[in-house]
Amino acid sequence: MSEPCPTCKSTNVGIRYQLSDYRIARCKACQLEYHDGFGGGGEDEGMFSEAYYRVRHREAFEAQFDNYANDPSAAVFSQWMERLERLNPPGRILDVGCALGTFLKIAESRGWQPHGVEISHFAAEFAAQKRGLQVFNGDLDAFPGEDGSFDVVTFWDSIEHVTHPLENLRTAARLLRTGGHVLLTTDNFDCLVADAARLTYRATLGRSTYAMERVFIAPNRTFFSEETLRATIAAAGLHVAILEKMEYPLDKIRTNWAERLILKSFYGLGALVHRQAQVTVVARKP
Repeated sequence: MSEPCPTCKSTNVGIRYQLSDYRIARCKACQLEYHDGFGGGGEDEGMFSEAYYRVRHREAFEAQFDNYANDPSAAVFSQWMERLERLNPPGRILDVGCALGTFLKIAESRGWQPHGVEISHFAAEFAAQKRGLQVFNGDLDAFPGEDGSFDVVTFWDSIEHVTHPLENLRTAARLLRTGGHVLLTTDNFDCLVADAARLTYRATLGRSTYAMERVFIAPNRTFFSEETLRATIAAAGLHVAILEKMEYPLDKIRTNWAERLILKSFYGLGALVHRQAQVTVVARKP
């Protein structure tokens, strides 16, 4: 039997894709797709162990171990901070899923007071010891922050990994002052790349799962579309101020030359029809 939907809590759900060692369900009430039976993880032996950063996703993290400014996403972080600062002058900022601390160091350099939450023991320790940041090791719902004590809470590629995304967004809203903002980036599964993966699965009657497992990855709890993401943000009591789509940096993805060429083609087409594979949202606490 499938788990209830992690956002609307409906039990009217069904298994949509049976992959090699996990399955993806779809809520028939709100249309959210999610990893059914998701085990969560973190700590030393969990999903986000040291091997996650140094081996499994080396392309995404290797460059920033010695110098955080080498992160391929550093320019994106700075651009979004410039836009956010037009709405919210520098103050106290909390990054949920802060990983190795790149974003928080950029925020700090711009005058923000940085704080982090990170479920991975390895990453939390690295960000604290090597970057000099204040990082809470655990889930956001256990973070001992005071209500209304932050100006901004960010989720950079992290909301899709948490077991209870709606609860995390509601906690973020509670921690925000009135008029404060949540900024989050996550994968968009109403995109051309996801369409191609679904088509391959259906065309082979579920026998070929490779494309699905490359796009609908096992470490994700949720696979948001713009519609389901907007609904989740609204359910947390936040109002969307900005929503823009973009692509995940190719330099942070482990691919062979053929996959890279295919992705570049999809990226070009996705930009033309506004169906890119990532979405960034700034939402305000009223």
